[in-house]
Amino acid sequence: MDSTGEEGALAACIAACNECNQICLQSIEHCLALGGSHAEPGQITMLMTCASVCRTATELMSIKSEWHPTVCDLCAQVCDECADQCEELGDTDDCVTACQDCADACREMVGESVDLGEEAEDDEEEEEPDELVTQERLN
Repeated sequence: MDSTGEEGALAACIAACNECNQICLQSIEHCLALGGSHAEPGQITMLMTCASVCRTATELMSIKSEWHPTVCDLCAQVCDECADQCEELGDTDDCVTACQDCADACREMVGESVDLGEEAEDDEEEEEPDELVTQERLN
C-alpha cells in the first residue's frame, strides 16, 4: 500500500483510539452515577484499562514507534472485551460503539503494518537471488 493509504489508516486509528479513550473515561462517571452492577470494580477497571490502552496506542502511533502494531493488536482485544461487557450491562451504547470502532481501526492498522512488513521481506528475498546470479557471473 502507498504511504498515503498508510498515513490515512494511521490517522483514522489515532482518531478512533482518542475517541474511545474519551468515551471510556466519560463512561466511568456515567457508570458510577448509575450504581449497581455498572459501578462494580470489574466494570470500572475494564473502562480504565480500555482508556489506558487506547491512550498508549495513540501515543505510540503518533511517534511511529515500532511497537505500535503490537499495542494496536492488544488495544483491539481490550476494546472487544470492553464493548462486550458494556453491551451486557446496557445503557452504555456510546461506549460499545466507540470500542467497536476502535477495535476495527486497530485491526486495520495491524493489517497495514503486517502487509508492509511482508512486502519488505518479499523484496529482500527477490534481491538475494539476483545478487547470487551477479556473483556467479563475476566468477
